[in-house]
Amino acid sequence: MGNLTVRAIELAKSKDKAYFLSDGDGLRLRVATDGAKTWQVKYTADGKETTVTLPRRYGSNTNAAHLSLADARHEAAAIRALARSGVDHQQKVRDELEGHRRQREQQRADAMTVQDLYDAWFPTIATKRGKRGRKDGGAEVARTFSKFVKSKIGGKLLAQLYAVDVRPILTEIADGGANRQATALLVDLKQMFRWGDQNQPWKRLLASSDILAIRAEDIVSGGYDPVRDNERDRVLSEDEIRALAGLLPKADLSLVIRSAIWIMLSIGTRVGETVATRWSQVDLDNKSWYIPAENTKSGVALSVQMSDFAQTHFAALWAWREKLSEDLRGDWVFPSNRDRTAPLNNQTVGKAIADRQRVDGKALPGRTERVDALALDGGQWKCHDLRRTCGTLMQSLGVPESIVHRCLNHARSDKLDRVYLQHDYANEMEDAWRLLGERLAILSSGEAHDSAPAENL
Repeated sequence: MGNLTVRAIELAKSKDKAYFLSDGDGLRLRVATDGAKTWQVKYTADGKETTVTLPRRYGSNTNAAHLSLADARHEAAAIRALARSGVDHQQKVRDELEGHRRQREQQRADAMTVQDLYDAWFPTIATKRGKRGRKDGGAEVARTFSKFVKSKIGGKLLAQLYAVDVRPILTEIADGGANRQATALLVDLKQMFRWGDQNQPWKRLLASSDILAIRAEDIVSGGYDPVRDNERDRVLSEDEIRALAGLLPKADLSLVIRSAIWIMLSIGTRVGETVATRWSQVDLDNKSWYIPAENTKSGVALSVQMSDFAQTHFAALWAWREKLSEDLRGDWVFPSNRDRTAPLNNQTVGKAIADRQRVDGKALPGRTERVDALALDGGQWKCHDLRRTCGTLMQSLGVPESIVHRCLNHARSDKLDRVYLQHDYANEMEDAWRLLGERLAILSSGEAHDSAPAENL
């Protein structure tokens, strides 16, 4: 039996300084200056004397917050018994807390889904070391995952996700005639799962996943060749360019999109490089256009000395801008119709062109009734075909292939060339763009270079 009684504890009052009431066998009661009464146990483990404060205060009855005298004696006896066997009570408590923490983490990890993995992975492709990652900031990945992946397997537990869950999503896209889109999504999915396979806690959850084993040939249809079938060779003939000049003004297209088409054709820029242009990068008086490295696929800046033909289309956009009210003007050469403070989305241009070449003759709601307004004899054409046509026309005009490649800003693969051959070919490139512009001016002479009203932006 200990020295303390319940009555003695109840009668203990606070003093100017904290004091202790000893019960014996290492147990004592600390009375704080505010009257709070807490239990302390002194024990020796591995030759080291330690005093530990029990988490529950004194109470006449034991509950979640309080410990009675009798139960305090039982806990003290248990702590001292452990100490005699070499177990430190405080270390035991720490180990138990750590065990509980790990258990909670494992439970949270086991509940992680495909959506959780995507949320962790996506920022790594949208930005890299504080800079923009993919050219579109990951916009296309976000769109395709939202449309095809999240709605079907976004809530699927990663620990229970296998190829059998993913393959039907991809084959459905391919069976719909979009082999290229299906294989592109497969590439992005694999990138996400490879990232997860290299980072915890995803690595443990994906240990048994077989998704990385999915091959493009497992999902595509119709003998699709991912390399060959992704290589387009469509080039607009001169007759088609003449026809296009007559079709564009009647195709229910804004001045912004019409100008983008002619500028891509006359300079050879990609659609993403084109629509990302700011007026601060264009000097109409000197007919120059600077495309910064961050806007180019090759990662190399390009200084364009535009032809009179190209300048005409830039000038039309500037004249149209000047007619807008101050609050509608911005720095984007190709502003979005929905948000004038943002650039035109490159997919908007592609969709506008595709919608006007629909082989089924069916208009899409909210787009256009002019479903065949841009149909040409040579078959469907896309934005990138304008770039290919630009290069091919330059060739036909006698421009050396090396200059064509520079005008198209193709990446230089030979390290020796990049290091030792430093001539910038600015004059030669200017001549190439001039020759092409003169030819396009003749081919498109039937088109009226008018300015569109503000509502048709």
